[in-house]
Amino acid sequence: MSVRAVYALTGDVGDAPARAEALAVEQSHEFPPDLAPAKAAPSRAHVVSVEEAGPDLALATVEFPDDLVGDELTQLIVMVFGNCALLPGVRLVDLDVPKALAAAVGGGPALGVEGVRRVLGVPTRPILATALKPVGLPVEDLAALGRAFAEGGIDLIKDDQGLGDQRWAPYAERVPRIAEAIAEGNAASGHAARYLPCFDAPPERVEERLRIAVESGAGGLLVVPGVGGLPLLRWLARNTPDDFVLLAHPALLGSLAVSPTAGIAPDVLYGPLLRLSGADAAIFPSYGGRFSFTPEECRAIADGCARPFAGLAPSLPTPGGGMSPDRVPELVDFYGRDVVLLIGGELHRGGDPRGAAERFRSLAEQHA
Repeated sequence: MSVRAVYALTGDVGDAPARAEALAVEQSHEFPPDLAPAKAAPSRAHVVSVEEAGPDLALATVEFPDDLVGDELTQLIVMVFGNCALLPGVRLVDLDVPKALAAAVGGGPALGVEGVRRVLGVPTRPILATALKPVGLPVEDLAALGRAFAEGGIDLIKDDQGLGDQRWAPYAERVPRIAEAIAEGNAASGHAARYLPCFDAPPERVEERLRIAVESGAGGLLVVPGVGGLPLLRWLARNTPDDFVLLAHPALLGSLAVSPTAGIAPDVLYGPLLRLSGADAAIFPSYGGRFSFTPEECRAIADGCARPFAGLAPSLPTPGGGMSPDRVPELVDFYGRDVVLLIGGELHRGGDPRGAAERFRSLAEQHA
């Protein structure tokens, strides 16, 4: 078995073969080839191909022995995108991991598309999500918003990613109260909204905060793997209740995908890598919002969430970043029904969050 990675090399294509060879060495041995003992040869990566893709662009396919990974996600990440993160003009644009290795190092989403639909009771229509905002509100205000959104028919009600353990809404007080309020909203409306607290705990508080979320009746977590790391996401996928929805937020992680000539291609980052790590759904900035992803990039991300990869369950693309209810028909036409539509601030416009949520749901149901 072997892992294959494809890198886009920007620059003089005449230099691409030499750069690819240097990249293979850097990402495996990080040692001068002429000094490497013969017994170490089996652990060295090698270049499979280098193809010209433009006047200043080449695609280099590098094959890594799977023994370089062991069975740890951390080492897989270091191997395919470790030191090369420091090199200009190198971008990871594709990844192929054998099924057995993917199961060992990550395992993929515990729920995936089918599982999330099952636990939410949403068999066909787009799934709806919103965020409790703004940061700075006291607990009771956030709880009231949560109840209003639950009564209005939102499926996933998440903390804003800026909600941590601040003095105006401490985690240990906020999470149980919001979970209670959303349960009350569900009981009053007959809906089945789930609360996803923000989970960006420092290592020493991971188990404590997870215990609070589970005991409070939360239905999942908003994980920030750019802060806590992809391995934390993987650990949560294996150590949370079977029906927990894990939604990945791009804060900080997104810095890896914004350059067109470096980092990691958005479809690989928000698709295969987050799926491998256990994300059931992945938030990314949609075209037409506050951020700069193009429609082509967004379509590629949605494909990365859905396409076959290492035998893992598909995940749900979650476009956000300045969406509005009026765009629901357009977004469903673009992304399809297997999508989480995330609308935050716009549901507060007009001062009637429940009414805005009801309109949001009505539009989604019309396009199911």
